[in-house]
Amino acid sequence: GENADLSGHVIIAGFGRVGQMIAQLLSERLIPFVAVDVNADRVSSGRQLDLPVYFGDAGSPAVLHSIGAGRAKCAVITLDTPGANYRVVWSMNKNFPKVKTYVRARDVEHGLNLEKAGATAVVPETLEPSLQLAAAVLSQMDLPDEEVVTAIDSFRRAHVRELSELAEGGGFSLGYGMPSIKADAPAKLPGAPADGSATGDQSDGGGSSDVQVSSAPA
Repeated sequence: GENADLSGHVIIAGFGRVGQMIAQLLSERLIPFVAVDVNADRVSSGRQLDLPVYFGDAGSPAVLHSIGAGRAKCAVITLDTPGANYRVVWSMNKNFPKVKTYVRARDVEHGLNLEKAGATAVVPETLEPSLQLAAAVLSQMDLPDEEVVTAIDSFRRAHVRELSELAEGGGFSLGYGMPSIKADAPAKLPGAPADGSATGDQSDGGGSSDVQVSSAPA
């Protein structure tokens, strides 16, 4: 049907706050995407904005087929519960193993489970909100906006790179092991707290950039 000719697109599983922000970021850059959610109100609000949001269970192979999962560039999985995220990662890995999957995780244990299920890269939920707080603090200290952006971005990149290296050392591909890197991370951004920061809204855009960085060194 509607998505028969779609290819090279991004699948967004979950159209809540994070999914909506990723959709906005992709739309602004004219990157094709398809979003799926089981919440009728979210789907309706997306359709009212003329966005390609569909009602469906992203863990269902039939639904994934219908939105061209086999031809997609990647999938961003940002559902409401760890179990739902795990199920979609597992289904994507089983049915469309060549399509990269990026997913947010609530904690280390959840992240490790997602990695075992086949996730390409996992982003800790706490990273971006922390970065947003740090950005607010740096701005309050009268740092120029450009300097704040540079500082936060360099911290984010270093943080995710360290997570990836630590993960490789531990024999798994995730950016997990956060408690172990506290000593190293702050050194990358002398003027900011170890908990970097940003805002819930930007966190999604930031989250997606984290994902790109985290998958690059892997």
